[in-house]
Amino acid sequence: MEVIKKPICWFLLIFVFICTTAVAQGPSSSATYIGVSKCQMCHSDTHKSWQSAGHSRAFELITNVGEEKNEKCLPCHTTGYGKGGFVDTESTPDLKAVTCEACHGPGSEHNGDKTKINRMPSGAVCGSCHQTLNIHAI
Repeated sequence: MEVIKKPICWFLLIFVFICTTAVAQGPSSSATYIGVSKCQMCHSDTHKSWQSAGHSRAFELITNVGEEKNEKCLPCHTTGYGKGGFVDTESTPDLKAVTCEACHGPGSEHNGDKTKINRMPSGAVCGSCHQTLNIHAI
């Protein structure tokens, strides 16, 4: 029985290492934001689901209260603000709201390569906006 356990343990250890390494890679520092319309081309079901979620209306919420230019609101109510992403509604309309790339990282290098996108964002990604010390706790 001991002989069987060792190979299985090694296999599981190597399998977990490979899986977590592939997931941890994500986009490189040179990746750029491409916008929700490009993500929708391959991920139409996910896009449809996102459209009915609160993240899709994040920019609309701050617009409704006249804060759409407030630099304290934009990092959490748009995608990539201050990091090469959202600039304004005219030049980067696909980055207003909390889109795919807000959580999964810039998608310019993804093109179906699962190692070039953050497939499983960490709690820290969510916590950067959804935290108790934020302007408004969510």
